[in-house]
Amino acid sequence: MATVKTVVRDPDSKKRLILAAARRLLVKRGFQDIVLDDIAHEAGVAKGTLFLHFKDKEELFSAAFADLVDGLGLELEALPKTGLAGKELLVAAAKVVLTHFDHSHDFMAQFSTGRFPGCGDRSCEKLMEKFRTNHAHLRAILVLACKDGGKSSADLGFAVAAFFGLCRTATMRKIIAKHDKPLEREAENVVAFFLGGSGVMV
Repeated sequence: MATVKTVVRDPDSKKRLILAAARRLLVKRGFQDIVLDDIAHEAGVAKGTLFLHFKDKEELFSAAFADLVDGLGLELEALPKTGLAGKELLVAAAKVVLTHFDHSHDFMAQFSTGRFPGCGDRSCEKLMEKFRTNHAHLRAILVLACKDGGKSSADLGFAVAAFFGLCRTATMRKIIAKHDKPLEREAENVVAFFLGGSGVMV
């Protein structure tokens, strides 16, 4: 009797291929110069496959941005469960953010204005809500890392923004220096600067 092989197809893997292709093309060409056929070709899927996951180009690009933000959020959310504390926890958080920025630095540049190419007002607001969630995850990490639960900070919200900002600065430093070392190696520097300031005397 012949054995029938069952082929299991993972719809999420196709979706991820499409999102990655959309991100690559957006960086190379910009939203206006891309049509859905281009994305299908870049992803190596039929155009009809795009419509199984996304109703139009705006929804696709919104999902491409959201996928990156969600990925970072999941990693940050997991950190408090690791048992790390104090500076060690902050360094781990810096490594997560720096690695995320390193792998998507071209695409992350699109986030600077709060307006996302190809995304309408509603999509932009949904994405900004995801950013706020990630800021909340990092805030929880800072509170856990502080001996006093963050009470000594005059403004924890600003501290969170500063931490992310220092990680972005490390990205800029890598671009200026034109080196290809993994950004996560800057985690200790980011945390030292975050905790002690620049040391510049004025």
